[in-house]
Amino acid sequence: MLNQNQNARLLQQLCELKLEERRVRSDIHHLVKDNRTIDFFKAKQLNILKTGVKQKIKTVESKMTPNIIA
Repeated sequence: MLNQNQNARLLQQLCELKLEERRVRSDIHHLVKDNRTIDFFKAKQLNILKTGVKQKIKTVESKMTPNIIA
């Protein structure tokens, strides 16, 4: 019971992180679209956010997938 509840919570967290990653990618796309002048401060912030979200996704995925040593 506890394991199912924990898996459901991790799955929900993973979905939220995937949506956040998609939003960040969209923001980056709109920032560099149409060869406009780029706000490098905003680009740096978005890149840091993208990297952080990717790291969180890896952490959640590793918690969901059991480590099986054969």
